[in-house]
Amino acid sequence: MPKSTVLLIEDDNLLRMGLKSMIGMKEDYVVDADVATGREGIQAFSQQHADIVLLDLRLPDMPGTEVLKRLREKDKTVKIIVLTACDSDEMLFETLEYGTNAYVLKGENPDELFLAIKYALNDDLFISPRLAKTIVKDYLFATRQRKGFPTLQCLTPRELEVVRYIFDGRKSREIADMLSISIKTVDKHRSNILQKIGIHNFNELRQGGLYLLDFMKQAE
Repeated sequence: MPKSTVLLIEDDNLLRMGLKSMIGMKEDYVVDADVATGREGIQAFSQQHADIVLLDLRLPDMPGTEVLKRLREKDKTVKIIVLTACDSDEMLFETLEYGTNAYVLKGENPDELFLAIKYALNDDLFISPRLAKTIVKDYLFATRQRKGFPTLQCLTPRELEVVRYIFDGRKSREIADMLSISIKTVDKHRSNILQKIGIHNFNELRQGGLYLLDFMKQAE
């Protein structure tokens, strides 16, 4: 059975050599090329399409996400493994949007990298467990917050405008000026809002910020 070919794109020479040596000890893979820049990586892939690309996101000449995008445009089937120190879920989601097959954090057990490659070759998504755990925690927190915060569906369009300004930290005088209404009317809206959604003060409203932002986007 032929070995799967690997292209390494990593600017840290010591790490790149270590990865090359480690992969070379595996019977199923062979490193066809190893380069230190994004442009070299794109050129190497154009000359000889590897089966697997190990891609660092922080490269000296261009963002790794741009390299990922260009490689994916060249080949829809190549398996691209992001190998990075960046544990940001925003970066993870961006690379997923561009078509990465796996997201592996540097410094983890080497077995994790080969597990990611195995997942990718089987057309399964792999995310480093440490990062996946953080994402799940954030999701559960947002879900609990959403469930615990009262609905805003009962508010009128004008009351929703007032809520937006309160969420932005505006005072009653500012809201009155922006909506061309009296301060008394603003205070009445504030009182109605508290009563309708069943909270005691607007600090509770701000604590529901994640839910509120989602709701406001849907309401626009």
